Amino acid sequence: MQADNLERVVKPQVEPCLALHLRKANRVLTQLYDHDMAVHGIKITQFAILRAIHFLGETTNRGLQDVLVLDQTTLSRNLKPLLRDGYLETLPGADRREKRLQLSSSGRRLYQQACKSWARTQGALKSLLGNELTDQLLAVGEAVVALKESAE
Repeated sequence: MQADNLERVVKPQVEPCLALHLRKANRVLTQLYDHDMAVHGIKITQFAILRAIHFLGETTNRGLQDVLVLDQTTLSRNLKPLLRDGYLETLPGADRREKRLQLSSSGRRLYQQACKSWARTQGALKSLLGNELTDQLLAVGEAVVALKESAE
C-alpha cells in the first residue's frame, strides 16, 4: 500500500502523534541546514553550538545543555569533533571537574563562514514558509520548550 493511501486509511482512525510530527518536521529542517553546512564540514547541531558559544563568549557544558536543551550525551557527541578539530578551546572552570568553553581563532573563522550558509538556508526557509508559518513555527517551538521549563 502506498504511503498516501495508507495515510488516508489510517488518519481518520488514529490520533496524530505530536512528537512524531514535530520529529519529522525537524528531520526535514535538519537535512536542509546540514546540506549547506556540509561545505564547512559541520552539521547544523555543531553550528548551533558554535553560535551559542559565540553569543555567550564562553560557557560550560552545563550552560550549553541549558541553552540548547540537550542532554549530556548528545552534547558530548557534538562537541568531540569541534574540540578535536581545534574549533573550541577549554579553560579551567570553577573546580577541577568543570571546564569552560570558548571559540578558538579557527572556531571564530568557521563560525563566520558558516553564518553565511546558515543565513542563506534560513532566508530560503522563511521565504518558502512565509511570515505567518515562520512565526507559528517559532511560537510552537517556544511553547514546547516552555513545557520542559515549567515541569522542572
